[in-house]
Amino acid sequence: MDARAAPPQPNFETISDSFDALSQQFALCGNLPAVDGGARLVHMVQAVLNRLDALDRKVDGLDRKVTVSNRNAVARAQNSTVIRGNMELEPLYSMVTGERLDHFPQTLDQLERLQLPAVNDLLTHLGEAPRGRLEERRRQLKLVSGLVTRAV
Repeated sequence: MDARAAPPQPNFETISDSFDALSQQFALCGNLPAVDGGARLVHMVQAVLNRLDALDRKVDGLDRKVTVSNRNAVARAQNSTVIRGNMELEPLYSMVTGERLDHFPQTLDQLERLQLPAVNDLLTHLGEAPRGRLEERRRQLKLVSGLVTRAV
């Protein structure tokens, strides 16, 4: 027999354990931002963009309200001079849509003949909560419209 020592042999158990350790460590690589394809970063950027969109809508809403408030202030000033029922009223603008209220009464007499649904609709468009009976709501609409010189 040859007295030479046998060459070292691989330890397959050590190799197997090493592959297990490598597998566990490679599984953790998915937590790295560079490895996950930036998915978390993309998700965070999308969340920021969504919040910016919401903020943009709020700013647009505020811009509409300020514009409508200014237009309605001018219309109310013009309506404050109405003293007779046949005098024309300056229509106001909707706080809801920003558009001129096409169904706004043309004269004080027409305003005083409006029925409950029409009064409620106008008050709502002008940002007011309708309250009271029909006559009280008409009075509320007159005040909101700037009608102050004629007894309301």
